[in-house]
Order: sequence, then structure tokens, then C-alpha cells
Amino acid sequence: MLVLTLGQTVHAQQDEATETDTEAQVEEAADEATADEAADDTTGQDAAALAEELEERERQLRAAQREIAALRARLPAEEGGEIDLDGALRSASVTMGAIRATRAELMRAGGRDEALLESIDELVEELERDQRLVARALDANLYQVRRGDTLASIAGRFYGSSQRWQELHEANRHVLENPDLVWPGLTLVVPR
Repeated sequence: MLVLTLGQTVHAQQDEATETDTEAQVEEAADEATADEAADDTTGQDAAALAEELEERERQLRAAQREIAALRARLPAEEGGEIDLDGALRSASVTMGAIRATRAELMRAGGRDEALLESIDELVEELERDQRLVARALDANLYQVRRGDTLASIAGRFYGSSQRWQELHEANRHVLENPDLVWPGLTLVVPR
């Protein structure tokens, strides 16, 4: 009987060991399945993040291409651009119109609107770039008006005679409606 009891005890222990092994195997398989699911989720999240980053980079590329096209449109043809003298004159005229409109708005605001002042400064810089293109096309010089300057005084400085102010006015008619209204910071084309 002792042998029978010992045999049953050994069988019971073996069954418990088998059950424990089976349970461990089931738990291990479940852990692996959970890890695989987590890896799939992580891979899916990584793919989504990469797709989103790719879309953002493509948006940035399209914006850069538009900016390059806009800059190319402002270059003379001999430098790979598309602008000619008429285009440069038109661009300077439009910029000057924007300066006038912004200055009028500033006056209506009492002259103390920082955003408008900043906008005028930016437009003046843009006008200088536009006038630079005009000067290139005409093989002319540029001059930035200083306080107290008139077309006559500028003509005297460049041509030796203040009587030649009309030549300056004619060369800058696209930005000067009135030859008596020049202001510091205005960039003028000065023919040679």
C-alpha cells in the first residue's frame, strides 16, 4: 500500500508539473501575443507618424517651390528670371501705391500705429528692391533720398546741374506722381 500511495503521489506531482508547464506555456504564448500586438500598434503608430511627417515635408517643399518661383519672377531674364523692364516698372509702381495707401491709413490713425509703421518700412524695402531691378534694366544708378533733398539738389549732385531734375522725374515717373514730393528713404533711379 505504501508503494501504491507513493505511486499516486508521484503521479499527482507529475500531473501538477505538467499542468504548471502547460500553464507557463499558455502564459508565455499570451505574453508573446500581447507583445506582438503591442509591436503591431507601435509599428502602426510609427507608420502614421512617418506619413504625417512626410506630408508636412511635402507641404514645406511646395511652399519653398512657390517662393522660388516668386523670386525667379523678380529676376531679370539674363539671370534666369522672368522680369523685364516693364515688369520691374509695374512692380515698383504697385509697391509705391501700397506705400501711399498705407501712409494715408497711418494719417487717419493719427500717425501712431506701430503695425502700419512697420508695414511702411517693409514696403520701402520692397520698393528699393523693385527700383534696383529698374536700375539694372536701364543701366542706371540708385540714390536713396536724404532729409532736405529735392530732385533739383539730387540732379545737381549727379549731373552738375540742378536744371536736369526733369530727367530724374522722368526716370522715376512710375513712383513719383509729384516731383516735389520726395521723402527720406525713397529710392530713386538715376540715369547715367
